[in-house]
Amino acid sequence: MTVLLLEDNVMFTMPVVEAAGALGHTVIPVASPEEAMARLSPGALDAVLMDMRLVTRELVGAIPSSTAVAAFGPHVEGQLFMELRQLGVKDVWPNSKLREKLPRWLERVAAD
Repeated sequence: MTVLLLEDNVMFTMPVVEAAGALGHTVIPVASPEEAMARLSPGALDAVLMDMRLVTRELVGAIPSSTAVAAFGPHVEGQLFMELRQLGVKDVWPNSKLREKLPRWLERVAAD
């Protein structure tokens, strides 16, 4: 499975790459919404994982409907959590839960 990771902080990028790699998945890290947009095409990715600080409405709208989407960010950004869910991103976690939630999410996406 191939996962696009939108994250500009190596402190989050490396654990995601390592966790996904341990499960046999490939992660393509990008640091900006523009880079993420350039990588989107139907069938090219199985999932998109995003730092919610970097998410744009345009990016979420461009993700193919067949692609699983999740986001994570600071727990104090409650408004962003709600906005992402309104945009259709069902899986949104606080940074503190990323290591716990990510493997289960990857397994669920791989099984679908």
